[in-house]
Amino acid sequence: MNKQSKAFAWFIGLWLAGVLAVTALAYFIRYTMQWVGLV
Repeated sequence: MNKQSKAFAWFIGLWLAGVLAVTALAYFIRYTMQWVGLV
């Protein structure tokens, strides 16, 4: 694997991790808002 493809793989990996983190955070916030609203 050359340097360029390795850097590209890192970029894709970090991008996916960021998307998953933002999605998880959004679900967590929405769930917390519902929980606070119910309690």
